[in-house]
Amino acid sequence: MGEAFRRTPPASRDSRFMIGRDAQGHWVVCDVKGLVGGIFFDRSAAIHFAVAESGYAPGAVCCAPDDAVLSMDPLFKPTPTRQWPQGVRTL
Repeated sequence: MGEAFRRTPPASRDSRFMIGRDAQGHWVVCDVKGLVGGIFFDRSAAIHFAVAESGYAPGAVCCAPDDAVLSMDPLFKPTPTRQWPQGVRTL
């Protein structure tokens, strides 16, 4: 599977999944709806999961900025809908 990162911010903030690293450096997928997500062995596995879970919808998966730290905590605690940080890249 080829990776197609866009280096520009997404056209809309309708992305469902955010891929990045947690505080320990693990690859993490977070769902804006708080329904699904996970910690992955590598970036490729995280991308594969998020793209498949989104039904291959364009713009549904984005990558957090390199300096962002993602957390799985919101997946286990009810929270309002997330707002993605500035500088995200779509996959």
